[in-house]
Amino acid sequence: MAVSQLKQGDVIAKKYEIDAVLGQGPAGQTCTARAMSTGKKVVLKWLNVQIDDLGPLQVMFDRIRAVKAESLPIMIDIGLHIGRPFVVQELQEGESLRRLMDQYAGEKKVFSLQEAAVIVVKVLEAAEAAHAAGLIHRHIKPTNVLIQSRAVGPGQGKTVRSVLLSGLGLAEMIPAAALTDGISELAVSRYMGPELTVPNSGGGPQTDVYSCGVLLYELLTGQTPQGTYLSPSQIREDLPPGVDDIVDLALASNAEDRFPTPRDMINAIQRSFQDDAPAEAGVSRRLIVALAATTLGLLGIITVAMYTNDPLAEARGSDQKVRAMLVKGNPLPDEATMREKLAGHTDMTYIPAGTFLRGRLNAESPRLAKATEPLAQVGKTKAFYIDRLEWPNSKGERPVVNLSMAVANEHCATVGKRLCTSDEWERACKGPESHVYTYGDLYAEPKCGGEPSTDANKDGLADRAAGSLEECQSGWGAYDMSGGVREWTSSADSSQAKFRVVKGGKAGDPESGSRCAYGDSRNPDLTDRSIGFRCCLDGAVAAVPAPDVPAAPEGAPVDGAVPPAVPAVPDGAPVGGTAPPAVPVPAVPAPAAP
Repeated sequence: MAVSQLKQGDVIAKKYEIDAVLGQGPAGQTCTARAMSTGKKVVLKWLNVQIDDLGPLQVMFDRIRAVKAESLPIMIDIGLHIGRPFVVQELQEGESLRRLMDQYAGEKKVFSLQEAAVIVVKVLEAAEAAHAAGLIHRHIKPTNVLIQSRAVGPGQGKTVRSVLLSGLGLAEMIPAAALTDGISELAVSRYMGPELTVPNSGGGPQTDVYSCGVLLYELLTGQTPQGTYLSPSQIREDLPPGVDDIVDLALASNAEDRFPTPRDMINAIQRSFQDDAPAEAGVSRRLIVALAATTLGLLGIITVAMYTNDPLAEARGSDQKVRAMLVKGNPLPDEATMREKLAGHTDMTYIPAGTFLRGRLNAESPRLAKATEPLAQVGKTKAFYIDRLEWPNSKGERPVVNLSMAVANEHCATVGKRLCTSDEWERACKGPESHVYTYGDLYAEPKCGGEPSTDANKDGLADRAAGSLEECQSGWGAYDMSGGVREWTSSADSSQAKFRVVKGGKAGDPESGSRCAYGDSRNPDLTDRSIGFRCCLDGAVAAVPAPDVPAAPEGAPVDGAVPPAVPAVPDGAPVGGTAPPAVPVPAVPAPAAP
């Protein structure tokens, strides 16, 4: 294989197989690849630098991973291949901004001022998060901006666009001379601050501001600014002159004359829409004059476009409407029925036949979900029971791990149970109101734990005994489904039939992976210290005395703890068209075994 190029079928570091080469630039090659251990598709960037020691780049990689921003993709791995480093990040569904621009041009469409502003502000927010961690992107361009579009609202008539900025850290890992060598001949040089054409110039926050200014100009005019360029309002009569001032400040040839930070440019864009706040300290006098020049025409645009027609608000409204419908259509069992159902199954919780909201909510960020995850889809299950805790289903014991899916299913069979399906698991996790996490819609690390607490567990999973965090309990009464170990299910992956869905955890990103909807696919023969299981049972089975738990695998704890209390439904539980309470129902003591 040529050292300078990858091709389809190449295997990288015995871990990733190249699917397709997406492009090549000063930083190196960008490819889609398949993780050989899981079958998961990723984006792999092979960098144009020869090194002997990965240590310094590993430190940089860890800094990049630590940057938390909705508009930045998640970094997964770093390694060496033939003396050159590669970095791996999650493959996100969507298309590049360049492709969207080309599509608009082919259809003779133009981006509205609102569309352009939303995209550029999201890119600026990503740059701001990077700058806070001491990282400068230096390579912002349309091919590094990923756009994810989804229809929302009544009749799916509105489009919400999410924005991701990729390529963060490449400039830190590649010598500046390598990036600037021959840059004047490259089309990408149009997006780079003039200061970057000087060898070994590192640039600063204003360098990324310049790139965002070029993006804003091109989105509005269909062309990049060259030489003495025309102002946007000279090219498009529907644009107010106030936009010209923002573009001029962002594109100043001297970095010191630009917006000092991405936040200053964001504020300028927002004030241009609002014109209701004074200029902030640290912004140049020229900026103050520019903000004062904002026109009434632009105010009219924002009044109609940004407040009356808020796509995110419509997405939230759509979610609330569907959830209310599901709650109304799935009345909870009353306390007497629940006690009857749990007789003989006191180590489990009962979930009646009904529907739930499967997958990602409309208002959730696509960054948190896999590309294959359904969007606000109504799912349905038959009545079923599910273990309150991971195997061995004993509070205070540590879950059993390191066993294949088949072995897990065998253990369930020894107590008259089976592995849960992915839908059963997700519904049990989300509770009666289809929450994002077991405890609610907003990520709250302390409720279920977060990153590992010991070196013995490095998979982004809580290192603790089952049921030790009382708040990590779903509305149906199951513990640790948004924390603890990942769990086998019996469901096949929709894109890889031989793989099985694993729920309840994702290494390195608990905010995403502890969502009830999130699932990874794994080879069913895999044994891993981060994967355990819990069991389910069909809801139509007769009540029988709880069976004795057989001997657990070597080193596993023995079930013997008193099961947690049964979640009860208050007297007068809602029926018919009356919605149930908006909070989890209180617990009542578990009934004695018959």
